[in-house]
Formats: sequence, C-alpha cells, structure tokens
Amino acid sequence: MDEIAIRDPRPGDADEVEALITEHFSEGSSYGVDLGIGDPTYHVLVAVEGGAGPDDDAGPDDDAGPDDGGDADGPILGVMALREFADPGAVADEMYFFDDPDLIPAADRYGHLEMGYVRDGATGRGIGSRLLGRLHGIGAERGVDVLVADSWYHGGADSPEKLFDRHGYEAVHREPIDRPAAECPKCEVECTCEAALAVRRVEGGAQ
Repeated sequence: MDEIAIRDPRPGDADEVEALITEHFSEGSSYGVDLGIGDPTYHVLVAVEGGAGPDDDAGPDDDAGPDDGGDADGPILGVMALREFADPGAVADEMYFFDDPDLIPAADRYGHLEMGYVRDGATGRGIGSRLLGRLHGIGAERGVDVLVADSWYHGGADSPEKLFDRHGYEAVHREPIDRPAAECPKCEVECTCEAALAVRRVEGGAQ
C-alpha cells in the first residue's frame, strides 16, 4: 500500500502548503493560505508522505475520520479544504471564478471545496481521491447536502475534471478561459482551460 497519511493542518504547514499550491500557477502568481485552525466551519486536510495510519487499509474514497496521520511528519503531497455555508450568496462570494448565486442549486447547507492541489510528481497515487473522500465524510457529518467546487479545468494530466467526474460531480456551468497556450502553465499546443462549476448532492440530502 502506498504510504500516504491524511492529517489536519498545523500552524507550521502554511508556507509549505502555499508553495505547493503556487507551483501550479503561472510565474509570478501567489496564493494566500488559510489553514482554518480554530474555525469549526472550515476543514483543511493535508496528505503527507509515509506513516500509513489505521484507516489507510480502506479504499481511496473511504469516508473515514479526518486525521489518520497521527504524528506523520513527511513532506506535504496534497491539500484540500471544505468550507461550510448556509446561503448560496455566501458561496458565490467565496468562489474564485463565479459570483452568481443563481448558478448554485438550492440546499440547506453547502460545502464549498477549495485548495485542491497535489504536488507535481505525486499525481497518480490516489491523493486527490483520498482527500476528497475524507471531506465527503466530514461534510456528511456536518449536515452538508450539496458540495460545490468552482474549478480550473485544464489540459494537464492533473485536471480536477477527472477527479470530480469519478466522484459523482456534475459540471453545471462552464466558461472558457481565453488565453494563448504560451501563457498557460498546464496546456501545451492549445489552451483548453475552462472555469467550471461542479456540484454533487449528498445522498440523503434535501431534494
């Protein structure tokens, strides 16, 4: 079994997480990181190398507890977060690509997915699936009935479109990101990037 542990973030993780996220962007871009420590409505998880925990004999999309990493101190390989909201307008205010609450389906409690990145060279190990599975479990425990992700769908091998499609998300709205391939950090011959709004209704949630 590939030894990857999932754990809650620690204050000292901020710089490493920010560097991991920023490496996916064009040169000169930056990303401010909120680790959500002390915020009961914001759930950040990191995947680290080594030290498989007691829950890691489960599948990559199992919904086990949020911290199977114990004292794992290996390099951070991935990060993903879920922020809770009760109002579609608040979700729209938080989203990066879209600001129209009418694009968001009705729900009693929303979970907005963000900061979903895996370190270059660590893709293909099920890290994104494992992080997403843990957050699905947290969302269900917290009464989230619709999960929402405004994502950058691109032409690279690590496009989140593949992850979300595998885990039951529907892209309810897409808009092209118009730029030449030379300015895109992911696409090569032609830039196929899109801003996509992906949603997944939690089983048993409000219809």
